[in-house]
Formats: sequence, C-alpha cells, structure tokens
Amino acid sequence: MKVDVNWVRTVYSNGRGWHVGNMVQWRRVYYICFVDGTGHGTEDSQIRVCASTDLISWTSQIAIGKKTIDPNLLPVGDKLLLYGVKEYESTEDSDFGFPSQQVVTWTEDGATWAVPKRCFLRNHDFWHPTEFGGRYYVACDTTGHAPPGNHNSVDLLTSEDGEGWEWVTEVAHGSNEPVYYDTTGIHFGTPSPSETSLCFFDDGRLLTITRARGHCALLSTSEPPYDQWERYLSRESRCYGSAVARVGEGIIVTGRSFANEGVRATEDRFNDPFSEHDQTQLRTGVFLYEEGDIRLHAVLPSGGDTGYGGILPVSDNQALIAYYSSHEYPPGDNGGSNVYLASVSLT
Repeated sequence: MKVDVNWVRTVYSNGRGWHVGNMVQWRRVYYICFVDGTGHGTEDSQIRVCASTDLISWTSQIAIGKKTIDPNLLPVGDKLLLYGVKEYESTEDSDFGFPSQQVVTWTEDGATWAVPKRCFLRNHDFWHPTEFGGRYYVACDTTGHAPPGNHNSVDLLTSEDGEGWEWVTEVAHGSNEPVYYDTTGIHFGTPSPSETSLCFFDDGRLLTITRARGHCALLSTSEPPYDQWERYLSRESRCYGSAVARVGEGIIVTGRSFANEGVRATEDRFNDPFSEHDQTQLRTGVFLYEEGDIRLHAVLPSGGDTGYGGILPVSDNQALIAYYSSHEYPPGDNGGSNVYLASVSLT
C-alpha cells in the first residue's frame, strides 16, 4: 500500500495548540480536542474542543480548565465524553513524581459540558479510548507518577458506559532489567512504558502500540481474554504518542518520527524542512502496520514539538489526521504550536 497526503489545513493558529488527543464524528459534527496553553504542559494548560460540520470553519470552547493535559474524546450513545488528566503540584519531595487524576466530562448538546469527575484510580493516565463489540476499552499507565522500573505499568481497562472502568489485564510492566523476549528473541526491558494505543481486529485480536523508553515502539498482540501477549520491538520507529486505526484493509499509525531511525536514516527520505524554523528533524509520521511492524510511508508538514495526533477513518481508503506542530514558530521554550488537519488516502 501507499499513503498519499491529499491536503493539510490549519485548525487552530494562535500558537496555543498542543498535544491533540483524538478526532471523532458525533451527530454529523467533527470534533478535535487538544491542549490550549502557552507551552507544552505549562501551568495554564486546559482542554479545548473544536467543532466543524464541513472541516473548513471551526468553532471552539474550553471544556476542562487548568491544569489538564492528555485529552481524549469518546462518543457514547447520546453523550460525547471528554477525558483529561488533572495534574497537581507535589507538596513533598518524592520519587513518585506528580499526582494526577483521570477525569471525564460530557456533553449532550455539543455546547454545554458537565462538571468533570474522577473516573479511575489516581495516577493512572488514559490514552485513546475506543469501542469494540459494544464495550469500551482504554490503556492506562503510571509513568510520571512512579519511580522508573517495576512501579510502572500499562494496563487494559474496559467499561460499559465510558464513565466507570474496570481492570482487564496488564499489557506491559516497567523494569530496569530485561524481562521480556520479543518474537525475534531480543531480551529487553523498559523502565517507563506509557502512551499505548489500541486496535481491535474483527475476531477480537488486539494490537497495542506502546511508547517504550530506551527502545523503538513496543508492538504487542493478544487474543481474548488478553492474558498472553506476543511482543515485537519495532525496527522502524519510536513512534511517541501513537494513534492507530483500521482504514479499510489497512491499519494507519501516527506518531512522532525521528530523523535517525528506520527508513529516514537509511534512505535519507522525509527529511526536507517544512519551514525556515525547522531544525530538529522531528516529524509527525504516517505509518502502516505491515508484516508485524510499523513502516513509515509519509510525513505531514511538521517539525520541532510535534506528533500526538488522532485518526478518523472516513471511508475504506481515506482518513483524517489531526495533529499539532511548532514548525511555524522560532525554536525555543514554548515558542508556539498550531493544530492541523490532514487528509490521507491509501492506494
């Protein structure tokens, strides 16, 4: 398969658009959620939701106040749910990092949002909830709230209504020593697994893509009841902040791509700068899941602080990708970032 980028548009352009969570369609309206703040993870970070019926004109509103990060949307019947991670300053010097609460709010009219409430254990952060077989699933992790090592884990949760969640299984746990073998025999461990996206196949088999510090992305597969996992360390990309979605017969993956890995390192492809400010060789990459790995097929106009997008399939061969990037701003701390929307096709 081949990935073609059809067009790219700016959705939010005042320099305060960071970390897109995901993109959904609910009641014939498109929604994108992202962090609104002066910088990546700054104290004024809050969750903004943009809405459009034509993908050209957008309205927006703040749905969860500061300090909140890691937004995600999930349509559940007559409600559109919005998740966020509420961060709090630690009042003591501790190896367990900063405390957080996973919260959820919702709207029934697309305009008015309920008061956010906690929906799972403290210090367990959600990543890209999804629906399969009439139930809802999400991966959560404890990175940032525990010392690197065996205090960290990625766990799979399930829910009937998107508001109350229960534990299903452990996808991976952190370790400072090798604890797993991948399918090629590499013995590995990662101290802080996090940011895990989910993709279900029709037969219930589950693919997960995990940010695995110290390695390229960890790709894990399992069949119900998801108690046994086959693991494969990507040879292609670290793919930080991954999103994954089935588009017809293909599986599209997005994430932060680095210049010194995979095909971009060996073939010097996808390295042309998108602006005069681009000095980092970081990109939002568009990958396909092929032969058990993710392979880079295209990069979107991006650079600097970028990635962390959402994929919305719109046909058997087309998808929309919402993402953020700072490539149009001078480099430096909190220089500015916009939210973009791309249309891609599989041929």
